[in-house]
Amino acid sequence: MSSRADDERPEPGRAKLDVSARSAALDARMEAVLSGDARAFEGLYRALAPRVRGFLRGLCGDERTAEDLTQTTFLKIHRARSTYQRGAPVEPWVFAIARRTWLDHRRSRRRHPEDLSADGVVPEPASRDEAAEGFDRLDPAVADALQAGLAALPEAQREAVLLLKAEGLSVADAAQIVGVTPGALKVRAHRGYEALRKAIGLRRQT
Repeated sequence: MSSRADDERPEPGRAKLDVSARSAALDARMEAVLSGDARAFEGLYRALAPRVRGFLRGLCGDERTAEDLTQTTFLKIHRARSTYQRGAPVEPWVFAIARRTWLDHRRSRRRHPEDLSADGVVPEPASRDEAAEGFDRLDPAVADALQAGLAALPEAQREAVLLLKAEGLSVADAAQIVGVTPGALKVRAHRGYEALRKAIGLRRQT
């Protein structure tokens, strides 16, 4: 007799089908955007803004900054829509723009240290309510530890974990966004996962 957990487990291949359907819907919206459909851009924003906001929030650790960067990201997307290569996956293109927006913000913040946290060193870590969207259904205590662990990771590892685990992108797409080889991206993610396991008190089962 199967357990309740078995009954609720996704069917084999279901997750891949869901991702494919999501990608196809985004591709269709982007094609409509390129054809001048303003409502299609609104649809693209509604579909991707929550995920982009969660990704940026995971990087910067601040809800208000993440919201501002999300708006800037989609303004850049709208302005750069003519540079999108028809037929290319939409998600890597969008998240690459979001990442560049964060890097631009970080460089600007370094030129204006008054924008840093009260101790003048690093931003305050995000609260559980500001956790990346991919982790928002965790037990509160685990979510707190996880968010603190994310904030403590080197940025390269944090990016890898957020893109792969929170946003569900493929290794190839995440590596393209970050600008490294898939192998290097896997190494960053692995190190990030190990650090997070320690942060939330988990160990590999042997």
